[in-house]
Amino acid sequence: MLHDKIKIQLSKAVLLRDALTGEPVSSGIQIHAPSGVRMEKKSTGHILFLNVETPEFEIEVKSPVYQTRKLRLQADGGEALDDIPMYPSPAYPWRAGYTAVKGKAEPGSTLWFHFEDERSVCRLVKGYKKGEGQISFYIKNKMAGALWHIRKKKETQGAYFALKNIVELSEGYCLREPLERDYPIKDTVIYPAQETIADENGAFYMLLSDLPQEKCVLYYTCEKAGEMVQKEIELVREKENFILEEG
Repeated sequence: MLHDKIKIQLSKAVLLRDALTGEPVSSGIQIHAPSGVRMEKKSTGHILFLNVETPEFEIEVKSPVYQTRKLRLQADGGEALDDIPMYPSPAYPWRAGYTAVKGKAEPGSTLWFHFEDERSVCRLVKGYKKGEGQISFYIKNKMAGALWHIRKKKETQGAYFALKNIVELSEGYCLREPLERDYPIKDTVIYPAQETIADENGAFYMLLSDLPQEKCVLYYTCEKAGEMVQKEIELVREKENFILEEG
């Protein structure tokens, strides 16, 4: 008697990536998914979720040296590979050249950071129109990253944006969310950015490497009293620096 084989279908593919180095992460990772969801963990850092029966599902990613992440994923049949940054925790191995940023913010809020260093500034290949799903820019020195900050040269504030997939370097990238304004090719600058998340107690931690100089200005955006606020702080290279954001 022949038995029907269980059909295995790819529901979602993600790539876990070290937010500090950009390298794929695989060792020491524990993933908790809903009951009935099958997983395949690859040594390349890819995680395949199989036979998901709902349009969305939640997972929790844990590691001894990274912050715990709770994520809501779209079951898209593997159509889009999502890059998932893993943020270093205070247990992350310390190396020469690292600079720490820690502090307090609203519990569960996300904080975004960037430097405006001329060594890393990137330029648009063509102008961006509000609402477009793709942005074209030249990445300087092949500094691949999922998160970036964009602003017009004559303005002091800008916006952060994330790319869907950064595995392949090119001049055109798909955006996770469209930008809310136009950006002309000749009047726009783009800088690499990072993010971290405040835990349930409001504590956050981030590591930076290769700061451009002994003291430099870190620009950041955080949630305060329900609003997104852009601020700046002077950092000292290879030291622990503190930010306190009270609600």
